[in-house]
Amino acid sequence: MNTSTLSKMVAFIKIPYFALRKLKIRIQKKMFKHVSEVFLPKTASTNTIDVKKFPAGYYKTFGDKNPDKTFYVIWVDHKGGGFFSNVGLVLCHLKIAHDAGMIPVVDFQNFETLYSEKDPIHGTTNAWEYYFKPVSNYTLDEVYKSKNVFFGTGMFPVSLGFNITEMEGLDEIYKKYVFLQPYAEEIINSYMKKFNLNDKTLGIHFRGNEIKYSPGHPFPPTEKQMFKYTDEILKKYDIEKIFLITIVQDYNDLFIERYGKKVVYTDSFRTENKKYFFKLSPRDNHRYLLGLEVLIDAILLSKCNGLLCGDSNIVEFARLLNPKFKFIYKIDNGFNSGNSLIARHLYSVKKLLPAFLGGLSDKITIAKT
Repeated sequence: MNTSTLSKMVAFIKIPYFALRKLKIRIQKKMFKHVSEVFLPKTASTNTIDVKKFPAGYYKTFGDKNPDKTFYVIWVDHKGGGFFSNVGLVLCHLKIAHDAGMIPVVDFQNFETLYSEKDPIHGTTNAWEYYFKPVSNYTLDEVYKSKNVFFGTGMFPVSLGFNITEMEGLDEIYKKYVFLQPYAEEIINSYMKKFNLNDKTLGIHFRGNEIKYSPGHPFPPTEKQMFKYTDEILKKYDIEKIFLITIVQDYNDLFIERYGKKVVYTDSFRTENKKYFFKLSPRDNHRYLLGLEVLIDAILLSKCNGLLCGDSNIVEFARLLNPKFKFIYKIDNGFNSGNSLIARHLYSVKKLLPAFLGGLSDKITIAKT
């Protein structure tokens, strides 16, 4: 969704959640239009600096290292969002750093994410580097001893929007700066050999659980809708295999029951519990593993021939990697209320009602690429 669409929706629905977000974005827009448009005050260097207390969009001087270079620190505000929301944010700020001639670094060490663990993972406490290689050749330790260090806003840049496939040049930014850690590539390659994903594979992302009740978020598809369009796709295209992504165990079981051996899936975490899965602790390093599993699933999704999905950042990332899907069926059920009390129950009510009485809209977009 672009900024213009979001603004119109806020004006029409008048959701408090979006109203507050809109106010925050307007303030941000006035303060930090673009790196080249902002007066960036510098502060005196100090030997004891708590980087967590920095105001967004400021230069800082830490020491005398690298006086001829300017670093751009990418971080997330309030632990960020889901995995690919964070990836999208990083891509946007990488583009700003690239266009401004700054050297980017991602600091998910001092600024934690939902995926951060207390103990090091693969030898690092930087949650970005759990999964990806550093985006430049400079360590955080060196950056925080350098003369010119700029901190981004920690939020999506308002000038770029929120959907990464709609932002010009982000595919090239991804190719230039983002590389998987070798161990993650090995896991993906092993699944590719196991599943043999090819031009006769339908990729499905069936989102559920917490998204049904999240204020201001798009409603996910229903089981009935997913089966309806899966059946349609199987009849229309030469599909031999279904690669399914879902965190809901019941959805996984229903697809296996209906489509049998056509369905393949990874060993990703699935839950029968409606509790927010970040609040669960079913295994060691659960948060890190959630990130690894969704990353692997999304990359495998990009290897499929076509997609069936709702609105999600997982699908956006798969489309960034593969702009040549043969078809994309996207189910649009509208948006939840921004009021948390209403949002908790609205999906259940709308699911029971026909569209003309305010039920789920069941709009379908079929895109051919």
